[in-house]
Amino acid sequence: MKLKLTILALALFITRAYAQTSNTLSVMYAPGSGDVNIHGAIGDFGYHSKPSKAFGLIYTRQIKKALSLETGLTYSQSDIEETSFPSGKVNTYYDKVNLVTIPLLAKFTFFKYLYADLGFDLDFQTNYKSGISVAPKQSGVGFEGGLGAKYSYKSIMIFVSPYFQYHGLIKFNHQGSNHELINSGVKLGVGYNF
Repeated sequence: MKLKLTILALALFITRAYAQTSNTLSVMYAPGSGDVNIHGAIGDFGYHSKPSKAFGLIYTRQIKKALSLETGLTYSQSDIEETSFPSGKVNTYYDKVNLVTIPLLAKFTFFKYLYADLGFDLDFQTNYKSGISVAPKQSGVGFEGGLGAKYSYKSIMIFVSPYFQYHGLIKFNHQGSNHELINSGVKLGVGYNF
């Protein structure tokens, strides 16, 4: 009998402890724009902002009342346009940069419904072709930040968050150029709190 009561008490304790944890699993879609920073390089070329889109799955774990850690897996596609005029004639080249990203963000909640997030992204470009791709390879470690608003009703949470990403600050297998992809836009998502 004591064993059964001990097991029951332990099960209730574990259930209560689990119920106090705060986890959110969200799906996200983010329309935006992409550009390539050429660091003021002098030459006969330049990049122009074009549409981008991203979607993904995000996991958020609340650590303290106002602090959460966020990670997940996102896929983004940025259209790239490069123009050059080496002989006085304008040449235009189009390409796409497809990235699989693992964000590692700290999320600070304030005024109950507002938050700011800041952290790093691990980026893996899936479509780079040496000698063919318009922009340099973007695989590496990048920076991400944003502000947002969220609203929860029972177990469902919705959010909207303008964001900024600077990819390739530290590149894997550096290949000559320091030109980095920059994305900005708005994340829209819905999540489940458990």
